[in-house]
Amino acid sequence: MQKYRAIQALSQEASISYMCQYLGVSRAAYYKWLKRRPSHREQEDKMIVEYVVKLEEDNNYIFGVNRLVTYVNMETEYHVSSNKMRRIMHDYRIVASVRVAKHDRRSEQKQAVFDNKLLTDKATHKFHPDRSNEVWVTDCSEIKYGIKGTGKLRVSAIKDLYDHSVIAWRVEATETANLVTKTFEAALSATCGKKPQILHSDQGSSYTSGTYNLALAKNGITHSMSRPGTPGDNSPMESLWSHMKTDFFTFRRPLSEDEAIMMVAEFMDWYNQQRRQETLNGMTPEEYRNHAVQEVA
Repeated sequence: MQKYRAIQALSQEASISYMCQYLGVSRAAYYKWLKRRPSHREQEDKMIVEYVVKLEEDNNYIFGVNRLVTYVNMETEYHVSSNKMRRIMHDYRIVASVRVAKHDRRSEQKQAVFDNKLLTDKATHKFHPDRSNEVWVTDCSEIKYGIKGTGKLRVSAIKDLYDHSVIAWRVEATETANLVTKTFEAALSATCGKKPQILHSDQGSSYTSGTYNLALAKNGITHSMSRPGTPGDNSPMESLWSHMKTDFFTFRRPLSEDEAIMMVAEFMDWYNQQRRQETLNGMTPEEYRNHAVQEVA
């Protein structure tokens, strides 16, 4: 047995010598590497990678560098910069789903349009109000369901520009004046009657209807509307729909209307309560809204 072990050891040493010769390193360097202890940075990187991989797997790899920096800095004991997170993603081959930017085919006009109350005379947008329930934005989007995606639902939502929270949402088979008006009424109920000064939308037929505008007028709310063919005038809502479709519905297909509605509800809860945003100091919309309430109190 001892003779066998000696032969085995010699065979192992010969293998190591051959490997070192093949790789062009010395035996001393190999044994030094074998006995080395991971550095503090390597140990920290390993813990960050474990957290990031689990976060990405739980969310279908929707987070990029900036979002991961926010989550790591807010939810772990570690602190990372964008450069460090980019290096870690490169070293460990962590690749996020990339949302392709869409560009308007029509060039935006430079002059201010009176109906757009969020547009300045310099053609910039006033998307950052000083307090909650000052400016709301609204829009509708389409969700498909069924094996072949032939079923369709229209989702109507209202968002507060201050904290980016979705205040209310409703769904119907088609976009109608009744749908957008019910969404507005639900928003008033959710805020216990607190009304915005401005409610912004596009110029779709449901938003230019008498039913909807009468509801706004009765509550003393100014109706602001985007310029024709200029979705950038309502980019906060376009951003919401983009996240809903690319971060959520890209990875799952509802097979029925009930399942589609359930998934919309799940997304809205996730967006308000879990999705951290750099523009909100790393908070979720709900955290930012509650923080604002506490400061006022």
